[in-house]
Amino acid sequence: MTLHIVAASALLLTACSTVHTAARNESVPAPRYAAHQHLISPAFTKIIDQPGLDGAALLKMLDSAGIERGVVLSMGYSFGDERKAAKVADFDRATSAENDWTSRQVVSSGGRLLGFCSVNPLREAALAEVRRCLALPGIVGLKLHFGNSGVSLRDSASALKMELVFIVANQRHAAIVVHLRSRSGTPYGREDAQLFLDRLMPNAPDVVVQVAHLAGTAGFPDYAEEAMDVFASAIERGDPRTRNLYFDQTAVATPETTPEEGVRIANMIRRVGASRVFFGSDMPVSGNPPPAESWAIFRARVPLTPAELRTIALNEPPYARGR
Repeated sequence: MTLHIVAASALLLTACSTVHTAARNESVPAPRYAAHQHLISPAFTKIIDQPGLDGAALLKMLDSAGIERGVVLSMGYSFGDERKAAKVADFDRATSAENDWTSRQVVSSGGRLLGFCSVNPLREAALAEVRRCLALPGIVGLKLHFGNSGVSLRDSASALKMELVFIVANQRHAAIVVHLRSRSGTPYGREDAQLFLDRLMPNAPDVVVQVAHLAGTAGFPDYAEEAMDVFASAIERGDPRTRNLYFDQTAVATPETTPEEGVRIANMIRRVGASRVFFGSDMPVSGNPPPAESWAIFRARVPLTPAELRTIALNEPPYARGR
């Protein structure tokens, strides 16, 4: 075992110990919802070369963490990524198949899982698939991944397609989860968040829009803080476009999160309000720990008060109410 692995394991054990002690003393419960999770279908295993993870396996992870319900975000968008042409023969058919598989996993969960279908919104078939997949059993929303899909709101044609997708989702009363960080254009940050607020949010006034990873990808680098500052400032001045704007803290805190970074994360959560922040742990690949460890790391690394942690733990996404 390498020194790096030993150190990481020790850190995780310390985090878990700290959190378990805090839980006894401060009555901070486990999250009710894991609002940003993925499965690994048989088809997707061929893309990422990882073992499969179906709905039943995810439920076991949630059980071990004491979490009641999970929100499963389809990986359909990944099958529409042109960079995967060597592994995906038919982008649109593979996307639809992945959405269908996700729907079946959700339905078989006995009501514990909620599903979001997904597409690459830049593909010609995107709007038709959005309309189709939002009608699938167990599907309550739409997942969009700007990075994997090559979306840049700085490109007018790309932004127009995104506006249409948001309009359709709003018409279908479907929540939207967005991985906002892009992979193209000038460095991502403040401008992209402002374009998102100006161009897309007005097109989905009636549904929840959940920005993943506190507007980043993993950790809390400067670009994520810049993007979040746009949203926090809008919330602070009472901008009506933020009425249904929420966030998840998925993968924001890691074993490498420094005390200074933890303070910055905590301060941003306070600015947008803990009631707008959901827990999630992504999928257990690429270093992402399963839900129990993810919650432990977040609690250990982000210096929120017990009341703030309790708020995040007990938050119920509005799109889950009554379902």
